[in-house]
Amino acid sequence: MRRHIVPDEASVEVPHLSYKDRHALNRLTAYGRPILEGSLLRCGCFHCGSSFVASEITDWMPEEDGADTALCPYCGCDAVLYDTKEFPLSTALLSSMYMEWFKSKYQERETVATYAPSFSGYDDYLRQGIAFRLEKSPRYELVGEVELWLMDNISDWDWLVDKGLAELYSDNMVDMGSHVEEEEGPKEEPDEKNKDAGGLLRIVAHVENGEPVEYEFIDERGHVISYPLWHEEDRFLLRELLEKHGSHLMGLLVDPFGSKVRLVVEHGEGAATPAVVSSERE
Repeated sequence: MRRHIVPDEASVEVPHLSYKDRHALNRLTAYGRPILEGSLLRCGCFHCGSSFVASEITDWMPEEDGADTALCPYCGCDAVLYDTKEFPLSTALLSSMYMEWFKSKYQERETVATYAPSFSGYDDYLRQGIAFRLEKSPRYELVGEVELWLMDNISDWDWLVDKGLAELYSDNMVDMGSHVEEEEGPKEEPDEKNKDAGGLLRIVAHVENGEPVEYEFIDERGHVISYPLWHEEDRFLLRELLEKHGSHLMGLLVDPFGSKVRLVVEHGEGAATPAVVSSERE
């Protein structure tokens, strides 16, 4: 699909849309020809994520009960929004609308993705338009998946201490001054401050006596993903895949709330793959 996604500046406010807001914006896409044709209004499509000037619109969908509706010059969909005082146009706004009105398409894209551009936290995920840019790339092959443990209570910290790994993750724990009882059932979504970066990750193996004892996933900014591998079988899988694929094996985070890291192998000559680093722990 042809598209023109323009990431927002970090200062752009990420909209928190109510049910009423989402429907008001959806209605804004219709009957816009008198306002948009030939104008310099900023527009965007929440089907493909493209941003453009209204004068770039050349195709219109005839309506029986009103003026013509604009069609996106990039994907041809009737999901064109324009800048208003109440709803300033941004890629974050387009992302939010896409994830609501094209939910099944977004979920399908997210489910099969083997590539995602880097992002840091949920707001940046929206500002960068990552929801539109997830893709199943022929350059990357999915070879496995591992789960990170989203530490959020004192029992998790005790587990790291027992494993001799507390030092690796001490900077990423929430306030351990308050001891929280471990609860059964699924974990809640992490707080905003604990959301992690995403995209392609290099893998660091920490070695003791010649054997890997722990793995870290590090994003393009050098930020260590806050949470360790949890299941023993995931460690065995990661070790096996690293032995097989070496530096071509990478982690991939496609969801700012997710605990799953996909393991992908990059193909092609001259591929800029991150090296796998092994460090001997004291």
